[in-house]
Amino acid sequence: MGNIIYDCGCVFNTVDPNEPDRKIHEAIPQVPLVDVDIYQIPFDCPRTWNLFASGQTKGIFQLEGHLGKIWAKKVQPTSLEDLGALVALLRPGCLRAMSGDPPKSMTQRYCDRKHLLEEVEYLHPALEPLLNKTYGVLTYQEQAMKISVALAGFNEQEADVLRKAIGKKKADIMAEVKGGFIDGCKATGIVSPDQAEEIFGWIQESQRYSFNKSHAICYGEGSYWSAYCKAHLPLQFYCSWLRGSAWKQDRFQEIKELVSDARQTGIDIRPPDLRTRKEEFCIVEDKLQFGLSNIKQIGAAALNRLNRHVKEAELILRKNVRDWTWEDYLIYFSDKIPSTVNAALISAGALDFLGTPRRRMKFELERWGQLTDKERDWVIQRQYPWMQEDYENGDAAEQKWASLVDALEACAVTKKEGGGCHTAKRVDVVRSICTLLRNPPNKLEDPLDEIAFDEERYLGAGISYSRVDGCMDADKANYTCKEIAEGARGDYMLVAVEITGVKKVVTKRGKNPGQPMAFVTAEDNTCALDDLVCFPDKWKISQSLLYPGNTVLIHVKRSNQDSSIVEKVWQI
Repeated sequence: MGNIIYDCGCVFNTVDPNEPDRKIHEAIPQVPLVDVDIYQIPFDCPRTWNLFASGQTKGIFQLEGHLGKIWAKKVQPTSLEDLGALVALLRPGCLRAMSGDPPKSMTQRYCDRKHLLEEVEYLHPALEPLLNKTYGVLTYQEQAMKISVALAGFNEQEADVLRKAIGKKKADIMAEVKGGFIDGCKATGIVSPDQAEEIFGWIQESQRYSFNKSHAICYGEGSYWSAYCKAHLPLQFYCSWLRGSAWKQDRFQEIKELVSDARQTGIDIRPPDLRTRKEEFCIVEDKLQFGLSNIKQIGAAALNRLNRHVKEAELILRKNVRDWTWEDYLIYFSDKIPSTVNAALISAGALDFLGTPRRRMKFELERWGQLTDKERDWVIQRQYPWMQEDYENGDAAEQKWASLVDALEACAVTKKEGGGCHTAKRVDVVRSICTLLRNPPNKLEDPLDEIAFDEERYLGAGISYSRVDGCMDADKANYTCKEIAEGARGDYMLVAVEITGVKKVVTKRGKNPGQPMAFVTAEDNTCALDDLVCFPDKWKISQSLLYPGNTVLIHVKRSNQDSSIVEKVWQI
């Protein structure tokens, strides 16, 4: 058979490890192999079905979008039949086809009937054997074909014309078929003219795109397989999807969503690390780690240059990169790569192992760049004396200076007097740099919100912290996004969040239809909430605070339908 690749980003092994077909994985090195024989996966795994019911469908084939998440949580499929129906019910045909009193979409009616919130009824008894497996809801193309045969007396050829009209969205063909269907229903006399009109209305809506059953069940299998992998092999699953983000139209938005989803499942995510020099997303000590190539500003050429110079520097400095100090990196190595790459490595957290605050590293890197080439060479040769041609002792000597400011104070003397400056004017410049290093204009500790901002800029998501972590009054929150997403309830729930998305809509029902309201997406360092509802009365007084990028404290209330409702918003 061979390895099979799905949209979930995983490669499922279905052959013996020694067979030649396994070489397909070698041709796709960016996708980690998941050793699962999909044809042996049981379709009665409670953990997998619970994943669908929880709505955590990010990365699940066919269900990873917002609609998939919402309806998977509502339908709560427990069988492949349910899952195939769910995939079909998400198509515009079922979502928009309204029936009954009060009117409901086919999708909502299926959901309500499955959970016994509504009695399964049939517009006519003749429909029961055709629609009983989908709770009386027209879901598949095959059902529409069978209805046309049973009620309108269509032959197989005429029913196939109907199928083509549905599958290929042929409005002109559908209009022609309607007349034949209505006339056929009159001829058979099984249903009344009004019933025939309503039934064909369902079929006509499915022209907007509905599935045939075999297609839906096949997609359902793919959904189940990817969900099984997510439920049982989450590290490999997220690693695969994160690598696959490179193929998405908005790579960084995809990364942001995946990181949030992974956190909700309890997975620890780490920024890139120069010590490991991993190029791509990888699994290190049961944690997901960003690779160096996942940093914005570091392309293939920059990465090759970086790796080459690290290896050379390890030989010259006579120690592994894991043992470098910040002074080693700054004084010897930083000039080997472009300044943009230095800034990206620092901002993304790849140099955190050096034990120096990121803001201090950036500040000292700028000061080091103010020296002339000869002044820097002077410092390097004295910091690492074995680099000098006349050095006789073959053993690595102790480095001369423990900090940049010490090195520059020694350099701030003219050449004649044993220093590194050619002129008295340069002595003054270097001494002014030393003064700045001793008395920086700002604190050189890292604000938490600045770390989050830089990581979002270079990685696509805040990894170490969120922007909320550095905000005043954030400690007033008594719940996290993860707790609320998992269904927490309380009398007074406050969550400190960054607003990441706002979808404005207009109410269609209620006391005052036509009023503006919004669905809000917000996040902290635990996960994202993408279903906060801000009704018209609250939106009117809170919209000035609910905009992307703002950090706020939100009073969240649980509705009877388990929705998260925005009650009040404060700036933090």
